Formats: sequence, C-alpha cells, structure tokens
Amino acid sequence: MRKLMILVALMTTYVFASAQDIKVQAPELVGVDEQFNVTFTVEGESSNVDCSWDAGSDFQLVWGPSRGSSSSTTIINGKRSRSVQMSFTYVLMPKKAGQYTLPQADITIKGKSYKSPAHKIEVVSDKSSGNSSASSSSSGGSSASSGTISSSDLYMKLLLSKRNVVVGEPVKAVLKIYQRANIRGYENASFPDFHGFWSQETYAPNTIEFHRENVSDQIFNVATLREWTLIPQQPGELTIDPAELVCLVSIRAQRQSTGSIFDDFFQDDYQTIRKRVSTDPIKINVSKLPSGAPSSFSGGVGKFTMSASLSKDSLAVHDAASLVVTIKGSGNTALVEAPAVSFPPDFEAYDVRTTDVKDGKVFEYPFIPRSYGVFNIPSVEFSYYDIEGKKYVTLSSGSMPLKVGKGSGNASDSVRVVTMAGSRGKDVKTLSSDIRYISVKAPALNGAPSFFIGTVGFYVLLVLMFLS
Repeated sequence: MRKLMILVALMTTYVFASAQDIKVQAPELVGVDEQFNVTFTVEGESSNVDCSWDAGSDFQLVWGPSRGSSSSTTIINGKRSRSVQMSFTYVLMPKKAGQYTLPQADITIKGKSYKSPAHKIEVVSDKSSGNSSASSSSSGGSSASSGTISSSDLYMKLLLSKRNVVVGEPVKAVLKIYQRANIRGYENASFPDFHGFWSQETYAPNTIEFHRENVSDQIFNVATLREWTLIPQQPGELTIDPAELVCLVSIRAQRQSTGSIFDDFFQDDYQTIRKRVSTDPIKINVSKLPSGAPSSFSGGVGKFTMSASLSKDSLAVHDAASLVVTIKGSGNTALVEAPAVSFPPDFEAYDVRTTDVKDGKVFEYPFIPRSYGVFNIPSVEFSYYDIEGKKYVTLSSGSMPLKVGKGSGNASDSVRVVTMAGSRGKDVKTLSSDIRYISVKAPALNGAPSFFIGTVGFYVLLVLMFLS
C-alpha cells in the first residue's frame, strides 16, 4: 500500500510539473548601454510561485523584479478549469559587446524548484539606440532626430541566393527594407519585372513585421517585403531592375522660436516627409547547359527522384486504368514536364493529368486496353541536370507488367471512350448497342400491282348485271 501511495505521489508531481509552462522573454539583439527587459513567465494552475534570479557579471541590473499576475477560468462540458499566469520582469543593461547566454532563473512552484529555459543574446557596440526599448520596431536614428533622413538609415536591398547559375537553375530573391527611422507608412511600391526569368512570388505579407538585425555592428529594424523564386530562361548576363518604395517618415521639425511661452504647447515637434528608396540593379550571369543532354531531358535542373506505378496490375478488357508518375526534388520543379510514355498498340491513351504537390508534381496517364493478354508497359525515363554533380542524370522506372482479361461481356457490348473537343477532357461513352446491323440479305421484290378491269371475271360480272 505504501509503494502504491509513493507511485501516486510521483505521478501527481509529474503531472503538476508538466502543467506548469515556464518561458523567458528577452530580445536577441541589443546595443551597449541599451536598457532591455527580461521577463520570466509561469503559467499553470497554481499562483504559489516565486522567482529568484541573478543577472550575472555581464549585465547591470537597473530595476526589478516587477511581479505581475493574471488568471482566467474556462468551463468546457461542465468542467471548470483555472489558469494562472505569473510574471517577473527585470530591466538590464549590458556592460560590453559580445555573445552571452542569460543565467537561468530559479522558479519555485508550491515548494518545488524548476529552472527557466536558457536564452542567448547578442550585444553590439552600436550606441545609437540609446535607452530606447529593445522591443520597439521603429527606434529612431540620429538623422531622424536632427530633421533629416539619410540613405544609410533607410534603404532597401534585394538579396539573391546566387549570382552565377545555369539555364533553369532556381534563384531565391528576397526584398528587405532596413531602417533606423520612425516609419509611419508606405506607398507607391514598384517591384521588378524580372525580364528573362520565369518568376513566382512565394511570400507577400499583408502586414510588415520588423525584427532586429546586426548590420556591421549597427542595429537595424529589418522587414521582408517580398520573396520570389526566379528561374533564368536564357543564357547571358541578365539584369534585374530596381525595386522602388516611398516611405512616410516622421522626423523632428526644425522651427524657429517666436519667443512665445506657448511655442512648445502649440507647435508639433515632428513632421512627416516622403523618402523614396530603391534597390540597385543586379546582374546575374547565366551559363548554357552543357551539350550531350539525353533524349528524355526536358529542362529539369536540380536533384530529383521519380516513382511510377499502375493503378491496377490486372483488369478486364475495355476497363480504364492509369499510369501514375511522381517526380519530386529540389530545383525547378514548377517547370518539370511530363515524361514521355509509350503504351502497347492495342491501348487507347488519353491526355495526361498534372497535379502540383509539395516539392514536385504527379502525372497521371489514363488508358484503356482494347485487347486481352499479358502486356509490358515500357520503362518511363526522366532526365535532369544535376547542379552539384555538373552532369545529366537519367531516372528509370523499369517496365511494368499488366494482365488484361477477357471480361464478362462480348465484343458487341464493348464500351468505347472518346474525348470530344471542348469537353475539357471529360469522357463521353458511346455504346455499340446503339449501332444496329444493316441486313445484308436483299429483300424480295414484289411484282407490279394487278388491276380487275379487263379480266375474265370483269366481263362475266358485266353480263350478269345486264341480264338482271
């Protein structure tokens, strides 16, 4: 009985510990002499929580801890549950630049001790942020406070994953904005046309979200505006035109004092100006693909895998089936074309159906066998150019056997499937029973119609009528 009680106690402790969620919230990038907040949050069922923390020798404790709490109650299917959130906030200031890991806090929950998660933080020598909040998305730079905004404090860049490629090799393009100013809004955005490339927009946020980045030991608020996948379609030196954007920036106004005591009260210290920013033109060198491409090569560039299978390995004559080919991988998957497939002469093949899937495509080849027997579907081949290996690679599925039985019907009850123009590939069925046989036996020909007048009977009847 005692062992059972100990087991129950251990299980209760585990459940309670797992029910408590401990988090640490702090910036990942700050400047020297910049104050920032570190908040330890404990969420669970108990409010009996305490926190003990030493910031260590690399940071100066400016203030704290500040204790806060909140609670909520939910009722689901008549079952009431209560959640309590306790928070402990400290204000720190780094002493020198470097990479640091914040010390873990000791969290006590109903007498049980726990450790907070580890958190890494980078401190750079940039002092322009002063004592502004590290969580602010629009920390003002020196130029904004002096009444001007320089190109070094607000600019855009188009970042490319590579600048030397071959025809068909994908390139990732990311458009970012870097700012150390108070941006209020944006207008008149213009993006490149990407002449000479096949392009697909892969990221277009509805709202612009900034995060901090270290740019040459300076802290910038950075946001991603757009992302594209670019695939060059021709060799040579291709140029990407600039992207442009007008930013509405709030700067400190420079006004002359009138000497009135109401100057500071009635005059606004800030004004909004329009700042046009643009990216630089970028050149990409595109080389030709090497000669000697296999006959099954249709432009695939990257690294791919292929699988092929039949929807049925046996069926009756005139039944429908499909050959399914799946191609996946990394590269220009969006431009991968359906491999060539050869069916036996007695098979009716129809238009291939293409489905886009994650990292690849699925090609479905519908067919109907018109005679019975054992057939071999020839091997399907797909070739691509391997960028890393700098060579052509051919993938082969191998031949696929297919058994076709006679079926239960006869030839006169067969179903023939045809595709009519304008039907978008829908199958139209025509039953052979709708077509009747033409009789090959010539019908008997009747003689010319006979007449009663002029016959012997006619004259006998005429004499009898006269005698009467």
